[in-house]
Amino acid sequence: MTTPALYRRILRRETHSSRSTIAITLAVALVVVFAWIGTESVLALLSQPALLVAPRDALTAITSLPSDVAPAAIIAVGSIVAVVGLVIAVFALAPGRRARHTGEVTRTAVVVDNAVIASALARTASYTANVDPDQVIVTIGHRTAEVFVQPSSGFSIDKAEIIEAVNQQIDAFALVPALRAKVTVERKGVVGA
Repeated sequence: MTTPALYRRILRRETHSSRSTIAITLAVALVVVFAWIGTESVLALLSQPALLVAPRDALTAITSLPSDVAPAAIIAVGSIVAVVGLVIAVFALAPGRRARHTGEVTRTAVVVDNAVIASALARTASYTANVDPDQVIVTIGHRTAEVFVQPSSGFSIDKAEIIEAVNQQIDAFALVPALRAKVTVERKGVVGA
């Protein structure tokens, strides 16, 4: 295996989480349901009493619903069950993402946790705005970095200067996927230290 291919594999493994737990849980649930249906069918063929519900009784109960139950309610419940099942199947099959980004370095594989990126951007915004680090909150998404700065009372903050400093810091990281910065300066200030 070549080194770049090895790095790509390592980076993929470190930035994507395994969905094996939910996939295994879904598979076990399906196996249990199908085993129960099979067992009930065999018991019905052998004229033995059912464990929970005989297949014929279940079909009769489903086909002859009471007349006081509205068809809209049945459709609504069925739709909700279908959506829940679809969501579970998607979570089980789709790759998960960890809160990490990769850096572009030619000689090695670099994985950076989003908390580290947020801390660096908060420090940069705090220094640029000349506010206490506790007055800056940064959240990192998959492609966005949101920076919230709360000014000290009586002092103005140059939002453009903060945006420029944060963008320079993001560019220096050379992250993949690239982050786009969004800076918000709060209207209400706090009493500075």
